[in-house]
Amino acid sequence: MEPAVSPAFEWRQVPAGRVVVAVPLVPLAAHFFSTRDVSHQTRDPDYRSVAASFGVPPRHVVDVRQVHGRDVLVLQPGGESPAAPVEADAIVSLDPDRVATIRVADCIPILLADRRRRAVAAVHAGWRGTAAGVVEATVAVLEQHGVRPADLVAAIGPGIGACCYEVDRPVLDTFLRRDAAADAWFVPAQTGGRWRLDLTRANRDQLVRCGVPAGSIHEIGSCTRDRPDLWHSFRRERDAAGRMVAAIRLRASGLVDR
Repeated sequence: MEPAVSPAFEWRQVPAGRVVVAVPLVPLAAHFFSTRDVSHQTRDPDYRSVAASFGVPPRHVVDVRQVHGRDVLVLQPGGESPAAPVEADAIVSLDPDRVATIRVADCIPILLADRRRRAVAAVHAGWRGTAAGVVEATVAVLEQHGVRPADLVAAIGPGIGACCYEVDRPVLDTFLRRDAAADAWFVPAQTGGRWRLDLTRANRDQLVRCGVPAGSIHEIGSCTRDRPDLWHSFRRERDAAGRMVAAIRLRASGLVDR
């Protein structure tokens, strides 16, 4: 029996190992959130198995050099993939031939798909990126390319939960300076001078504020630190932690969901 996740998600087996897909995204885009299977023996994900899972050559799997900011890489149809990873924390893809990926090991992975199948996006949202509004920046780029926020479906994958994520006063202050709504994302921890941060709620609230319907946002409901059998966690494993992959490919007419 597979481990329990939100009813909006289901388990699949692909060349990258066990993965989870968001059922509402399946008709719109081929995608998955990997488990630790994708980098079980090494720190880095096996992108060849990711490529095989989507039926594309490895050069069509695009990643970025994640810097915990809000920059967004845009993949245009027919374009060449960067020779070296670009510094960014989100990818918007208008190209059905390439797979957009981000890497996580506690940070929140978010996949977005347009109901009209014009674009998809993959977002890496750690606390710095969330405070900087990376998901809002991504929705803004999608709008620039003709995608209405109301047409987006979002899947928020496995990340560290508020149950396990304690932060200090400087982190709290950074959020409060940048976002008037941030109070709702923190509760005092039992440890003095510490707070528990709910990154999933923060990103959900930011998506809603951008105009994404609340009913179109789906959360996996699994904490990476709590499940060493499924997920890598930097908070749990520190420098020994591997990375999972969140990956998505725009569905062109006739593209088969593998």
